Amino acid sequence: MVERVTYHVVPGEHGWNVEQENTGKVVSNHRTRTEAILQGRDFAIKEEYSLLVVHDRNGQVEKQYNYGRIPRRSPEGQAEEQSQVNP
Repeated sequence: MVERVTYHVVPGEHGWNVEQENTGKVVSNHRTRTEAILQGRDFAIKEEYSLLVVHDRNGQVEKQYNYGRIPRRSPEGQAEEQSQVNP
C-alpha cells in the first residue's frame, strides 16, 4: 500500500513555511501565504498519494487538499493473485 505524504502550510518566523509531516523539515519558506500554498501544491502533486494541509495565522487547520489516490484492486485481480500464490 502506498503511504500518504503530508505537507503543511504554516506561519513561520519570516513569512510562511511548507513543512513535510513526520520529518520536522521546512521544505520551503515564502513571504506570502499564497506563494507557500502554490509551492506546497507543487510538492504534493509530485507524490503518488498526498495531502496538503493549509493553516491560518493562528496555526489552526483551515483547508485540506488531497492529491492522487490509492490504487484499488478489483475482486477479479485478487482472485488471480490468490490462484497464482496457491498453485
